[in-house]
Amino acid sequence: MIVMDYTEKKEYSQDSFPDACKNSNDLFIFCKPSDVIRFFSLFDLDESTVIDCMDIDESVRFTAFNGYDFASLVHAELKDDEVFFKELNLYISRKYMILVIPEHDSKKLTTLEEKILETARGFLNGNSYNAIESFNQLLFIFFNTLIAHFSDMLELLEDKMQALSEDITRQIEDDHFEEIQDLRSMAYTLKKVLRSFSYIGLQILCNENDFIIKKKLFLFRNLDTRFRKLYDFSENVYGLSTELLNTYDSKITQKTNDVINKLAFVTLFFGPLTVITGIYGMNFEHMPELDSPLGYPLTIIAMIVISFGIYLIMKKKKWL
Repeated sequence: MIVMDYTEKKEYSQDSFPDACKNSNDLFIFCKPSDVIRFFSLFDLDESTVIDCMDIDESVRFTAFNGYDFASLVHAELKDDEVFFKELNLYISRKYMILVIPEHDSKKLTTLEEKILETARGFLNGNSYNAIESFNQLLFIFFNTLIAHFSDMLELLEDKMQALSEDITRQIEDDHFEEIQDLRSMAYTLKKVLRSFSYIGLQILCNENDFIIKKKLFLFRNLDTRFRKLYDFSENVYGLSTELLNTYDSKITQKTNDVINKLAFVTLFFGPLTVITGIYGMNFEHMPELDSPLGYPLTIIAMIVISFGIYLIMKKKKWL
């Protein structure tokens, strides 16, 4: 747990918190879910939010309480063709900002943590400082980075779908259908999560606890727009997965039609020959050709001529 006291311009150790900063009004806290219980009573937090932090369910919601806002968010990352989520929880007020992130091995999430902590320490060591303005800036950086990570993932999914579409167009394989289903599942999951995110921008702008100052309001209007655009992007990516499935179905149909056409050509070639052999296999008593010494070779020649004639007709009509 990391605690930065902007009133005293100090960074406290875990052991000295919360006693050392009980009288401070400007705190930034970065901690794990298990640490929340330590300052539960200090900030008079609602018990349900503490349960949300401890019980990681990877849901997205934003709730305004008396004096502070609570946001339960997720960070998404693509690994080994699977989407992995990590729940992030955030307390925001005019007196403190608390970021709760569980243990993880995500490089992107580590980058987000480092960026937030670097910015927070920059405010702590700066000459001029305004707590609420700095909290606004930290919140914007947090959401901005989160949006960028989601955007990168959607672009990666989009690239994967495009590459798979090109593979299917060149030659369809047995495992393509399973790959399409995996991509559709990931795209739908992200779309569902980002739909919840698209509501959060508006909820932040409601500013029920007067957390956002007027001069920083434009930043959060921008975030609200980007949340909505990101959801639109996720819808487009999911639409691409549907188009990919249609392309697959089209190629399967085309492949089936090719097989049927080949069988039809074979039938067309051998149909007349089958008729001829059927006639001479009837064993009627009076069949003059059976007594002729040229009957067999003439029949063979006739069959070759008929087959060649069928070939020429099909070639002329561009069926071959």
